Amino acid sequence: MTFFGSADAKFFMCFQFHSKKRSVIFPSAQAPYLYRVPYSLIVREDIDFTNPDFEKGPALQQVQGYVCELNHGEMLYIPEGYWHYMPYLTLGLSISLRSYPRNIKNLGKALYNLLFMRHYDNFMRKRKGQEWTDYKNDQAVLRTHKNMGVKE
Repeated sequence: MTFFGSADAKFFMCFQFHSKKRSVIFPSAQAPYLYRVPYSLIVREDIDFTNPDFEKGPALQQVQGYVCELNHGEMLYIPEGYWHYMPYLTLGLSISLRSYPRNIKNLGKALYNLLFMRHYDNFMRKRKGQEWTDYKNDQAVLRTHKNMGVKE
């Protein structure tokens, strides 16, 4: 995959061809704190993991990521199952390379995501539009807070 980004654009793992990008990665054990969006492979897009709003997202206080900056020609390996947040710091171009999961459980999850979840999510977005996106974002907050014992 090829990514082009302006300053403040956010994308996934990649090889940095031009400019500068910040990379924040989180071990899979921290996933319950990341406000994961159901029926997708992302977290809420309104979270800035470099400057989190703990009032809006109290579970983020439990998150501790690894931070680095990628410059021209540099690459970051992200271990299987890690989550990542990568805002561009300047205009840039990147390429992402992905591999098959080595762990059979993770391979099963990948096949489920590819063969079922993605198609279900696409169907619901066509059927419900913004209402579906809003529902998923609300569920990300409700589920995370419920798992953390946070009262609404």
